[in-house]
Amino acid sequence: MRAIVVDSGVRIEPFGDLVRDLPIGGVRLADRQEALFRRFGLEVTRVGSAAEVPREGARIVTFDNVFFSRRVLKSFLARFKESGLPVARLGLPAESTFARKFSALGAFERQGAQVVVDLWGLRDGADFQDHRGAPPLEVIYKERVVELPVPPMITGAPRWVHPVTSSVAMNLRHWVHVLQASLLSVQIRWVDEVIAHPLWGLSLLARAALGRGHFRWRLAGVANRIGKGVDIHPTARVEGSFIGDGVSIGPQALVRGAIIGAGSVLEQRVDVSYAVLGEKCFVSKHSLVWSVVAFDRAELCMKGMQMCLVGTGAGLTARATPLDVSPGRAIKVKDGDRFVEVDLPVLGACFGHGSFIGADVYTGPGRQIPNGTKVLPDPDRVLLRIPSDLDPKRSYAVRGGTLVPIDGGP
Repeated sequence: MRAIVVDSGVRIEPFGDLVRDLPIGGVRLADRQEALFRRFGLEVTRVGSAAEVPREGARIVTFDNVFFSRRVLKSFLARFKESGLPVARLGLPAESTFARKFSALGAFERQGAQVVVDLWGLRDGADFQDHRGAPPLEVIYKERVVELPVPPMITGAPRWVHPVTSSVAMNLRHWVHVLQASLLSVQIRWVDEVIAHPLWGLSLLARAALGRGHFRWRLAGVANRIGKGVDIHPTARVEGSFIGDGVSIGPQALVRGAIIGAGSVLEQRVDVSYAVLGEKCFVSKHSLVWSVVAFDRAELCMKGMQMCLVGTGAGLTARATPLDVSPGRAIKVKDGDRFVEVDLPVLGACFGHGSFIGADVYTGPGRQIPNGTKVLPDPDRVLLRIPSDLDPKRSYAVRGGTLVPIDGGP
């Protein structure tokens, strides 16, 4: 059996990059696909269109914008071989929390009691031109649902419901999908890591048996993968994270459930949780980075952001504020030439490659900033011209970029 990967031509805005070239969980999507196929002994062939898919031999056929996990591929391969079907399509249970929570913007297609993803199995001689009518083949699916408290008056939701699963497959066609797939890749990577190194996983349980506090916190504190040349301050707390080579983590920082790329710098008192940072990112002191995905060399220097996607070399300065809720209204995102609602109670913004967001700039939820765009605060609110005849006995305010008296004067 071999794997055929069809060029989808999908580009992700506002980046303009082909989706196959974007990192998902720190790994280029095309490389991630090929690595998984080869792990199961499948030779990979890339073609330019569906019409070029050969008819000879047993094949797995997918598109280059499909994200899937090791567990999903393993289950699909086994079930397809057993099914005897000439053509079958990957299916997941439609009533799963994963399918319900990650269905925005066409990540799945509903087909009966299942959602289907663009990955098929074909027998020798089967024609891929008939693939759309293929019956879904549901893979083995397991999930554990966790509910986290959120401020209900702000978010409009009593709690945040999230599926903990490594049985993940999605069609990626929007920046929201890239964000979601990257965040899911943290838990997928942990499951794969424990399966690949079972003795190491058992050693974590033994180490967590000692110490104080609830067992889950003791386990989180020892369950880390730390690269070479990493500098972690003794007062920093790192839990359940993958830390790349040469990373620096400052005093009293918290890094939880994250993937941190090589050479990144996290200064003192930062909170980087459930996030994925590329190589050589910079998070400045006291910054909160929660469920954020940032590509290489992004600079996150604002005081707080969550559920945002940040492009390569983008910079967010102190007090740049991406809003992530729209109380009383659904969040809308741009999809092509129109804005559509997404069923997500919390969603930040997407910042293009090389964009710059200045101090005191508020970005609406679901908005996307084009590559290279520089957004600065209103110059009328910035003190640029200081008069030479200021009276130290009077009070002044900034108006029109200069100082004007506000106390009435003598």
